[in-house]
Amino acid sequence: MNKKQALAISIGVFLLVGVVILMWSARQSGYPVAKLISGKVTENHELSNIKIITDDNFELEVVEASKEKPILIDFYADWCFPCRMLDPILEELAKDMKGKAVVGRVNTDKNLIARRFGITKIPAIFIIRNGEVKGSFFGVVPKETMAKTLMEYAS
Repeated sequence: MNKKQALAISIGVFLLVGVVILMWSARQSGYPVAKLISGKVTENHELSNIKIITDDNFELEVVEASKEKPILIDFYADWCFPCRMLDPILEELAKDMKGKAVVGRVNTDKNLIARRFGITKIPAIFIIRNGEVKGSFFGVVPKETMAKTLMEYAS
């Protein structure tokens, strides 16, 4: 076996191991592997319990709705891997909080509302209650942390 063949085999094994690790990780979290690979979860609005927030519906879905219950908004972009890591966490949180709080997402590449919040890094998560920002997180945050903060403002 020459050096080129050994290199090609090594690269192939490396890639195969990487794919296996990604698929195993996705399966362990209960996240559909096809969604992780495609990276188009939010584009297709497949996150069933999560509201898609846009510039057009922000006032109604966030500002007005926050008078009734707390709103968690995730500012994300489709190309952001940490944002995609939050997808299954946010979906689970939205299911757990159904009726108590609203979980929504804003695509920062398609909506200018992110400027209003001064978003400079993503993922950025804000808790809104009565039209005001009550809390914020940056990066991948555990579900329990977000749920605890939401419940503080649920009453």
